[in-house]
Amino acid sequence: RTTMVSTRVVLVAALLQATAFASVRRSASALCRQRPSLAYRTTGLRGSLQGSRRVARRASESNNGMDPVIAGLRVASPVMSLLKPVFSPLSKVQAGTYDSKATRANIEKEVKSSPVVVYSFSLSPFCVKAIEVLKATGAEPKVVELGAEWIPGLISSEGAAIRAELGEMTGRTSMPHIFIGGESIGGLAEGTPGLLPMRDDGTLLERLKKARAI
Repeated sequence: RTTMVSTRVVLVAALLQATAFASVRRSASALCRQRPSLAYRTTGLRGSLQGSRRVARRASESNNGMDPVIAGLRVASPVMSLLKPVFSPLSKVQAGTYDSKATRANIEKEVKSSPVVVYSFSLSPFCVKAIEVLKATGAEPKVVELGAEWIPGLISSEGAAIRAELGEMTGRTSMPHIFIGGESIGGLAEGTPGLLPMRDDGTLLERLKKARAI
């Protein structure tokens, strides 16, 4: 009976995750359709050197802020957050019996082994984009793959144990889980405070420099 309940929980969580990813695709498609109008509106500023500089600056800001995939993931993030009450206990079920003390010691050693460490699922768009954002700053994150995804059969037993222990240590079982200078900042769009919020408020580069990542 416990197995049946766990299977149902997994199916519901997977369905909600698929819904979140569908919203990513819709948001990305909508923003791609809007880009021509954004480019058209900026052409009127090219009449002077100052205007040209503003065009270049705004174009750069648009490329950063209006990345269709990032925009879609921002939309999906609150949906994924609704799964936290499901993911947390489910991670413990998936991990089963494991050496908590040894796993925690391994995590504590791992997050200090490089200025930037990312625990990741290889098929997760959140993880893929987080790594891209970090590399765009000049940093070379150490990526620790826990598996392809959290779904049973796609995550290794060691990965499941690490995910469960990260949940015990930080209250966070979703990936990516990003550490800068040995400290957790959360995930892509949310956390403590999260990668994109740090990029948006200008603190990401400062944090990376302090950790000697760039």
